[in-house]
Amino acid sequence: MTEAHERFGRYMALIPVVVVALVAVPIGLVKGAPAVVLWIGFSMFSGAVLLFWETLRLVLDPSRSGDAAEGEDDGAALGALEERKRAAVQALRDLEFERSIGRLGEDDHRALEARYREEARAAMRAIDEGIGPWRTRAEAMLAEAEAAELGAKTDAAKTDAAKTETKASAAPAAEAGCPKCQTLNDEDAVFCKRCGHRLKAEVADATT
Repeated sequence: MTEAHERFGRYMALIPVVVVALVAVPIGLVKGAPAVVLWIGFSMFSGAVLLFWETLRLVLDPSRSGDAAEGEDDGAALGALEERKRAAVQALRDLEFERSIGRLGEDDHRALEARYREEARAAMRAIDEGIGPWRTRAEAMLAEAEAAELGAKTDAAKTDAAKTETKASAAPAAEAGCPKCQTLNDEDAVFCKRCGHRLKAEVADATT
């Protein structure tokens, strides 16, 4: 953790104290000193509870603090490598300028240019190596998300198929055609609903 981060953390730690003090002023003006004492006591108790809860959570799951520290260290290392690369590139630009105005000879220019180019390449290689684990982790998370999405689609397809099968099984009963007017009637109809022809007799004759 850099010095700037530590300074920022100290400033952030002062925010609850400032908030408690700012709220205590109007409470004291309206309710008096006893209310201020109660407010400060309540604030201290709440802070202690939150601190205890955070400590308990870190004890039960220490990977939280480890992952956070690892992420901060990796981010700081990558930032330093980026700064190193930018410095090498800027040095190459300065070399070109110095040569263009005649302050730097060709031999010195070639030697320094080779040095700073290698410095820039080394920084870029280190950046690629540092990003590699994060890229692998991101690809694994993406593959896991795609697998979950595919599973959800499969479950939805199975549900739709089951609904379709249920609708098919709940289809209305078959209909029988009238031999006289060809009108479709319910299978258990006795007479044709259009011409009145007796259907049950036709069925009985056909079975005998």
